[in-house]
Amino acid sequence: MKPLHALLLLAPLAAGCFQNKEADLVVHNAVIHSMDEAGTVYQAMAVKDGRILELGPEREILNRYRAKERHDAAGRSVYPGFIDGHCHFLGYGLNKQKVDLTGTHSWREVLERTTAFARTHPGPGWLLGRGWDQNQWADAEWPDNRALDSLFPERPVLLQRVDGHAAVVNSAAMRAVGLDTEAEVEGGLLMKRDGRPTGLLVDNAVNVFQRVFDEADEATKRKALLDAQADCFAAGLTMVCDAGLDTGTIALIRRMQQEGVLKMRVYAMVADAPGNLDHFAHHGAIDDERLKVNSVKVYADGALGSRGALLKAPYSDQPGHRGLQLATRAHFAEVAAWCMAHGFQMNTHCIGDSANKLLLDVYGEVLHGTNDRRWRIEHAQVVSPADRPLFARYSIIPSVQPTHATSDGPWAGERLGPERIAHAYAYEDLRRSMGLVALGTDFPVEGIDPLQTFRSAVFRQTRDGWPEGGYQPANALSPADALRGMTIWNALASFTEDELGSLEPGKRADLTVVDRDLEKVDAAGARRARVVATFVNGERVH
Repeated sequence: MKPLHALLLLAPLAAGCFQNKEADLVVHNAVIHSMDEAGTVYQAMAVKDGRILELGPEREILNRYRAKERHDAAGRSVYPGFIDGHCHFLGYGLNKQKVDLTGTHSWREVLERTTAFARTHPGPGWLLGRGWDQNQWADAEWPDNRALDSLFPERPVLLQRVDGHAAVVNSAAMRAVGLDTEAEVEGGLLMKRDGRPTGLLVDNAVNVFQRVFDEADEATKRKALLDAQADCFAAGLTMVCDAGLDTGTIALIRRMQQEGVLKMRVYAMVADAPGNLDHFAHHGAIDDERLKVNSVKVYADGALGSRGALLKAPYSDQPGHRGLQLATRAHFAEVAAWCMAHGFQMNTHCIGDSANKLLLDVYGEVLHGTNDRRWRIEHAQVVSPADRPLFARYSIIPSVQPTHATSDGPWAGERLGPERIAHAYAYEDLRRSMGLVALGTDFPVEGIDPLQTFRSAVFRQTRDGWPEGGYQPANALSPADALRGMTIWNALASFTEDELGSLEPGKRADLTVVDRDLEKVDAAGARRARVVATFVNGERVH
């Protein structure tokens, strides 16, 4: 035993080492899932200037760092900030200013909500709504605009289906844009009944009205972006990949981030339009701290719910109809060549097996073999088993949305038939093919909640627990892989893995705190899970 006087001499030296390092934030009493390659779990971390300084045992971090702020996680789980790999951030915010038609049970209810909204939003301007889904109605019939014309003979009305790939408009809306009811729209449909236009539009026919969506002024867009940000932070999202924005919106996002009012990280995919591509050909990519722009969003086909997905064989519930190809093969090849020339990533919406095969082939002709271009297929919902190896052959990332499987499940089998449905929404098969999957929600097509992404990926169930045992459970992801798909794999898919996606020294301190350990919960526990705090750059934003 050392003499007492020796211990007394050592005491000041030990005291000099206590909390001798400065930090802005210390998170402690936590189960910190780093999502690093080893899957290391820590108890505490120190953050300074928005970056992680150190992770380690509770006492070690608390003894080493004095901090302006401490966050006691109370034994809860801390994850890298959740990233939504495919969504429509601006669109979600704009939808909050439209008629909310989600959850309607009939066309009659759609009309009732639209009429009520119009009473509180009078005027001659456009009346816009979104969210109806005929698959949720008892008769599952497409809507007809007769009643809409009667209710709104002069005011133009456009009501989009939940996926945005179909809409019903009244006659005043068609007059407003000069849409000839006898016109043929390549890659789109204008539905008729007994020779009379019903006002129902599918895919490129909806795009005739694009200028209506683009006319939102800056004040409207600012409010939409801030509304979307608040909801995302509350859901535990710290970065979103917006699948298709124009240059004007991207410039506004950049200004708002520079002003400090928009703190959300945005990975913006440039909408496939000549003006947008010309702009970035001249100005180059954007690589700001919170804004990344180096990808192009392309549409190959429509959605399964509106029978616009491009299939190799006809729909099982609509003989003779194979869906819609929204652009020519030559156009896809042209965009692919542009992306290669300018160092941009190509991200293409592909739902049907024919669309997936078409774009996998186009990608392959340009990429040739393995590479680090990280081009993506968005959705990859119906992929023939014979085509699945093409993802690995050309290093193509499948970017999927697990909630599509659980929301489409009640009716998708009718669309596809027993053979095709067996290899649809095959997320585990895709993960095995490529080694990773990027996960998103596609909000506002689906809900904004990343925890529902986890539930649908792992348990293949809705928040209500449907179906018992899970929807096609053989293609469920493991809890660890689902979390990777929401964090580090999404960072890889957006070229941000050096900064985001895992909790390691030097990386950005984006954190999502959840009230339980998602790797250890059962389906019932996952349904009860809640986000309790969100941090961006070490700043608590929720």
